[in-house]
Amino acid sequence: MAGKLRAKQIGRLRPGRHGDGGTLFLVVEAPPSGSRHWVQRLTVNGRRRDIGLGGWPFVGLAEARDRAFVNRQAARRGGDPVPRAATVPTFRQAAAKVEAATHWAGRTAESRRVAFATYCAAILDRRVDQVDRRATLAILAPIWIEKAATARRLRGWLRGVLAWAQAHGHVEVNYAGEAIDGGLPTNGKATREHRPALRYQDVPGALERIAASTAAPSVRACLRFIALTAVRSGEARLMVWSEVDLTAREWKIPASRMKAGREHRVPLSDQAVEVLVTMQPGAGLVFPARVGKPISPSTLLKAFHAATGTKASVHGLRSSFRVWCAEAANTTRDLAEQCLAHVVGSEIERSYQRGDLFDHRRRLMADWAAFCGAGHHSAPAPSGT
Repeated sequence: MAGKLRAKQIGRLRPGRHGDGGTLFLVVEAPPSGSRHWVQRLTVNGRRRDIGLGGWPFVGLAEARDRAFVNRQAARRGGDPVPRAATVPTFRQAAAKVEAATHWAGRTAESRRVAFATYCAAILDRRVDQVDRRATLAILAPIWIEKAATARRLRGWLRGVLAWAQAHGHVEVNYAGEAIDGGLPTNGKATREHRPALRYQDVPGALERIAASTAAPSVRACLRFIALTAVRSGEARLMVWSEVDLTAREWKIPASRMKAGREHRVPLSDQAVEVLVTMQPGAGLVFPARVGKPISPSTLLKAFHAATGTKASVHGLRSSFRVWCAEAANTTRDLAEQCLAHVVGSEIERSYQRGDLFDHRRRLMADWAAFCGAGHHSAPAPSGT
């Protein structure tokens, strides 16, 4: 069946509703999402309905036309081509589908389940096509300012579930996305608060105090390793020996544990290798707790606070490193951001710059490790960096 649209032009269409004929439309959302999905505007039993046929490119032009044709035939015979109650999952079911298909880092899956149970009880057993703008705002607006970090994480998880529902043709609009931006409260208190961090000048002294502290050996080693490599604490806590190549002096963090969802290679300085050697290379976790499980975030933080006498965060060590890069190492922004496994540049720029600057990062991390092992040892004081 021929129509107005052509497969090669679909990826270039501007935002809006583009008709193919025969009741079929392609809806292109405005940036930044830019998503594309198929909608069939059909009269069923005397009532006009918009029926979602799935997201492009998961559902191609030919398949969308075939589905639309079958639906038109069913409607002409007086039937309902898509009985809504029988085919549309509840939010709880959709959330379970997304969780099953996703590799969550650390305790994210449990945090997500708890957040849904705490804040989304009103929609858990609703069909996803009934989770509209009003329902989404009723969940997010009350906590958008007072619990800003929680609200933003929750919105991301809501958006993920509704994106799955949109791709499978169960909903037309993702009401956790840009559709509700204007309905969320704005207030100066909602601006992001940075985690307190040590000044980079105070990191060497802090590491000396950690080494002399009464924390468990694996906790002390893990904290030092985090500081030397500038990785996220969860990446180090869940590190296993199979990811480490001591001969090549590198550590490959799998995509499933990375925030950006892609593998990250970490060059290991002499000092970082020394830390690993003290943990007796073998199998399983590199930094196990006493019961053989990963060290908990609270255990690391408690030991860090006790040793440094500050309220600085373990995650803030990444900020300490980043400020050192800018103020002391005088390195490039791209190199510093690559060390932190941050996404750098636009999508187009990244399509051309595919290297990870590994050899350059190795030299920079060696310089940082040398700095951490010596230098001015003043009493650490948290900054707002």
